[in-house]
Amino acid sequence: MEMPAAPAPLPEARQCCPTTTRKRIAQEDVLLVDVREQADFDQLTLDVPEIVNIPFSVFEERFPELPRDRELVLVSADGQNSLKATYYLMRHGYTKVANMSNGVAKWLYRGFPVKGDPAAFVTASPEGASGCCGA
Repeated sequence: MEMPAAPAPLPEARQCCPTTTRKRIAQEDVLLVDVREQADFDQLTLDVPEIVNIPFSVFEERFPELPRDRELVLVSADGQNSLKATYYLMRHGYTKVANMSNGVAKWLYRGFPVKGDPAAFVTASPEGASGCCGA
């Protein structure tokens, strides 16, 4: 019995830092997709023109809600779950996707606008927090 061929490996996921993400939101038709759980999203949200919350726990069921023809930047607390979700979308044929590295933690570190209470957000210090985009 012949084994089926393994699927082709995916290219490395595109990454963008919060600074680049903010610039892209201002200049392009970018949709932020926050994969944190609903309670976390309700407590603290990035203050951007358009953001969608699809919790990581239900991402496999709800990902078809996301448009394929728009640039999507996925975000999570520290960038780990959003990276997994980015690869998941890539495996399902999405080509306009990127992960926001270090997630909400780095966004807060940079002092970018949020809705909610930043003091309620608890996570480890983002890796390389002082080196976002060479800043």
